[in-house]
Amino acid sequence: MAVKYHGKRGVVYVSPDGTTAASNAAGLRAFTLDLTTDLVDVTEFLAGNKTFVPGFPNYTGTIEGFYATDVTVVSAAATATVNGTGTNIYLYPSADAVSKYIGGPAWLSLQLRSAVDAAVTQNANFSARGTWVNAL
Repeated sequence: MAVKYHGKRGVVYVSPDGTTAASNAAGLRAFTLDLTTDLVDVTEFLAGNKTFVPGFPNYTGTIEGFYATDVTVVSAAATATVNGTGTNIYLYPSADAVSKYIGGPAWLSLQLRSAVDAAVTQNANFSARGTWVNAL
């Protein structure tokens, strides 16, 4: 029988640059992952319908959490993107299934949000910058 997991045990590992080992990015509360694959139209004349062939998979997504002065790995990773070295990111849907993850080298862009009625948050968009491991 398939095992289902609650999202409260999700984990994100991020490296502060493209060479240092990734560590748990504290303060995060959610991530999204888009695994859309490009589909290329190969429809021929007189075909009964459109046909496609798959191209490259797209590994993009977001991470979100709270800003704190001791949570520096995400901002360091964003700086590494600006500097051209990038980062490494690994997403684990649950800490209870450590062999199930996806990740690899990435570019990361950081956004901070501060509002009068909320905690300061940090959100980041990421995109693959090399080959990823998909062990989901």
